[in-house]
Amino acid sequence: MKDRRIGLPVHPVPVKTRMPTVFRLQGLISRRQVLKKTDFAALPHVGIRADFSCEEGWTVPGLRWRGVALQTLIAFAQPLPEARYLRVGAGAGACAYEVTLALDPLDGALLCDALDGKPLSPGHGAPWRLLVPGDKCFTSVRWVDRVEVTSGPGEPLGERVARSRLRPSPFLSGHGHVAS
Repeated sequence: MKDRRIGLPVHPVPVKTRMPTVFRLQGLISRRQVLKKTDFAALPHVGIRADFSCEEGWTVPGLRWRGVALQTLIAFAQPLPEARYLRVGAGAGACAYEVTLALDPLDGALLCDALDGKPLSPGHGAPWRLLVPGDKCFTSVRWVDRVEVTSGPGEPLGERVARSRLRPSPFLSGHGHVAS
């Protein structure tokens, strides 16, 4: 049984983390873009209500997220025929964090700028946070500064980083998987 919580944890912003002021749409696309907050705000937004669960064994039910559907962003960028994956990332060097998603399907995935009716706070990943409803919690990249369209999946950097930080839990087996 998962521990139900009343709010998404607020994570301290690492000292070396610089809050992005832009994010880049790059890679195998026809329309590379550098978007500022005002550019992002002008894109069509959608809202969803989704539970957020962590492999540590807790869930926050019914969070209200608002942002731009990844499908909308990718359509705007016009992917090239060889495009198959998205790498969504934040930071660089030793502070880099990146996850890879298959380009098809991206149903429900959002690049969020609001949570529960308020702009995201830095502790929740402002200015942009990836949300993939129903996927592993480590896919929820905070402080997104780039979305890159690629032909291959790349290294599972985000999963490796997240699993290295995962606290032991009675909900997890010895391999970091949820025990049945």
